[in-house]
Amino acid sequence: MVIPLLVPAIALLALAGQATAQPAALSRIEVVLADFSYSPKTIRLEAGQKAVLRLTNQGSGGHNFAAPDFFSRAQLDPASAHLVHKGKVEVKKGASVDLTLTPVAGRYKLKCTHFLHSGFGMKGMIVVE
Repeated sequence: MVIPLLVPAIALLALAGQATAQPAALSRIEVVLADFSYSPKTIRLEAGQKAVLRLTNQGSGGHNFAAPDFFSRAQLDPASAHLVHKGKVEVKKGASVDLTLTPVAGRYKLKCTHFLHSGFGMKGMIVVE
């Protein structure tokens, strides 16, 4: 009598073991680079959660997104890694760049390194909690 009850119980356990957790939804953050500003000025990400940063340059010229400490600690998706050079991403006028990455907890400074741009206010913060 025990054997007939044991077989269905084992089958249920086997099926439960095959269930896999669904991956967390990919977080998408839109960042606008304008003439001497980033919007949002503070970018908030979740540590360990894969995210896509879409950088869109709406300014009248080229800008960059320079956050060397952030990029040195984040895990960049292989398709995005080539876009980051020496801790910054160049974004031409009118262009958008998508970066897929998994950030590490911390507070990171962000600025545009083009001549005088950060001095005119093109700086911000990336907060990863």
